[in-house]
This record gives sequence, C-alpha cells and structure tokens, in this order.
Amino acid sequence: MTALISPIGILKNYIGGQNQVTVEAGRTVREAIAALGMPPEIVALVMVNEDPQPKDYVLQEGDVVKLIAVIGGG
Repeated sequence: MTALISPIGILKNYIGGQNQVTVEAGRTVREAIAALGMPPEIVALVMVNEDPQPKDYVLQEGDVVKLIAVIGGG
C-alpha cells in the first residue's frame, strides 16, 4: 500500500529535487515526511487529494499529498 507525496518549492530539496516520491500508506503525514528527512515544522499546509488535512492524517492507499512550505519574510 502506497501514497504519493509531492512537495512544492523548496521542499523538493529534501527528496533530491524530485517532483514526487512514493511512501508507505498506514502512517501519518508527519511520520512520512520525517522519514524523508523533512522537518515537519517547515510544512505549512498538507493537501490530501486536494483537501486540506492535518499532519496527523493517516495516509491511505492511493492518496496524493501536496506539501507546501512555511514562507518566511519580513
């Protein structure tokens, strides 16, 4: 069982510049991104199948997840 994670912008750096990566379903988004070496606190928005979800959402077979980074500035 797998899900697809597509990081946006600078988050791609955590997966070697790839556009997407397959992860194991059955774990939370937070667990999956941490396993990829991505600090969960830099992810501002999680979209699962085009719907916003918390980082504690449990990934299901076939989910497509988009991750959007925190934007800094000032």
